[in-house]
Amino acid sequence: MAWDPETYREKREKVLGIRKRGISFGSLSAIVSLVLLLGFAFVSVPKAVSYIQTRHLDDAIYKLAGNTLWEASLVNQIRQLEGVRAVEQDTHGTRLLVTFDRRSVDTETFDTLFRQKNLEAALLNRVNHRARQATLKSEEQSHHETL
Repeated sequence: MAWDPETYREKREKVLGIRKRGISFGSLSAIVSLVLLLGFAFVSVPKAVSYIQTRHLDDAIYKLAGNTLWEASLVNQIRQLEGVRAVEQDTHGTRLLVTFDRRSVDTETFDTLFRQKNLEAALLNRVNHRARQATLKSEEQSHHETL
């Protein structure tokens, strides 16, 4: 019968004073990997979700001729159009920012509505919603740095 080292392993470890302490290398590497993956998910998942929600959005900025104010009824009518996500006025009420889904509505729809109401509205800018948000964020940061 051949001598099997595993048979007397526990006795040898007891005699030699070898004690099992802590966690094994496999468990430690699994914990570190899990922490790294969760950290990566914590950082990247919100950005991915935000991108998916806003990837089809555009912003159009309109201004009425003669610096007149936008009528509340017209603003509400634009809000109720299918595909319009948000309608905001600037602090003076002369500019109108329309955030819309470009798959279901376009600036031509707004132009048609303005013509029906006999309003001379000029499209000042049409920009991707995410690009506009990034511009606003960078402007806010530069404003805080100058103060």
